[in-house]
Amino acid sequence: MDIRFLSKIMLVTLLCGVTLMSCAGSIVDTKFLLDASTKSVSLPAEGGTAYVTVTSNGSWSIDNSANPWLQLAQTNGSSGSTKIQLTAGHNVTGSMRSAVLNISSQNGQAIRITVSQGSPLDHIAKDPNFYIFLAFGQSNMQGMGAIESQDKIVNNRFKVFQTLNCSNLNRSKSTWYTAVPPTCQCNSGLSPVDYFGRTMVANLPDSITIGIINVAVAGSDIRLFDKNIYMNYDSTSKDNWFTSLVASYEGNPYQYLIKQAKLAQKNGVIKGILLHQGETNTGQEQWPTYVKKIYNDMLTDLSLDANSVPLLAGELFSGDGNCCSGMNSIIRKLPNTIPTAHIISSANCTGQDAAHFDSQGYRKLGERYGVKMLELLRSK
Repeated sequence: MDIRFLSKIMLVTLLCGVTLMSCAGSIVDTKFLLDASTKSVSLPAEGGTAYVTVTSNGSWSIDNSANPWLQLAQTNGSSGSTKIQLTAGHNVTGSMRSAVLNISSQNGQAIRITVSQGSPLDHIAKDPNFYIFLAFGQSNMQGMGAIESQDKIVNNRFKVFQTLNCSNLNRSKSTWYTAVPPTCQCNSGLSPVDYFGRTMVANLPDSITIGIINVAVAGSDIRLFDKNIYMNYDSTSKDNWFTSLVASYEGNPYQYLIKQAKLAQKNGVIKGILLHQGETNTGQEQWPTYVKKIYNDMLTDLSLDANSVPLLAGELFSGDGNCCSGMNSIIRKLPNTIPTAHIISSANCTGQDAAHFDSQGYRKLGERYGVKMLELLRSK
């Protein structure tokens, strides 16, 4: 064999070997990188911001299954270190919530970050001396009275469980506040519950706190609160003021009230239910039967006993020029259908128009609700 040819073969073989070793070394030396500054993030119940830094030597992306309650300022990036802002609003769910952020890179690596947010109710223990009362109905329960200076002085043992986010009141949904009116809608007025609560705290030991949860819709038929047929009564009026009220309770006022009541039950004990409704159902003899269905549903859905949770129903405005006092004879029949129902008289409660009490009328009617409830509590 030609020596020069053999030498060329040996040289080519040597060069290939060196090349392969170099390539192998390159492969071994290359390290894929994907990491995060923390694998666990905790956000406060009232809302807040946290930061996570993602470091990678390749492109990456984040799968955020918690959207919309958890907002990420950035969900993808490339090689280098990227600081990402995580933001959550006020947690109004009534319980802690959490999510997992899955970060994956184009080189096949993946990491997970757990994000949790506490609840504003987590630190509040159930108190047997915290008496809670549910309220529902139409415009008079919603509150149509002018709120005057005397109405803004409230004992801090009288609380309202805020059912709507009201920026004008600086209140957040599903949170307890001292019950300075309005205690229903963000812009509603004085209602019977305002002086119901005042009467209760004025006549009970200092160890007792009174809380109310008020979900009412002006102009509503009582069957809007029937969980099985509410959808037939959620647009009895096409006017925006009515449909927007229904929409504010997620289209289902009954279920909305139950949801809020279940959250509140973590803090106290439901002791009674207050009702003021009937103007829209004037003349309907079946009204007591409609109310019985709703009351029984509430007892069942909230695991309550009728003997421990009476229903107080108020008469309609009966002053001069009223529209609907003829309904009071039907309302007075309610105890015949619901043995644990009690009627609150509206006699001599003054009004501002054909259907609504004025501020003094609401104060007097609310006090009567309170006196009756105190009587029932003391009889047990």
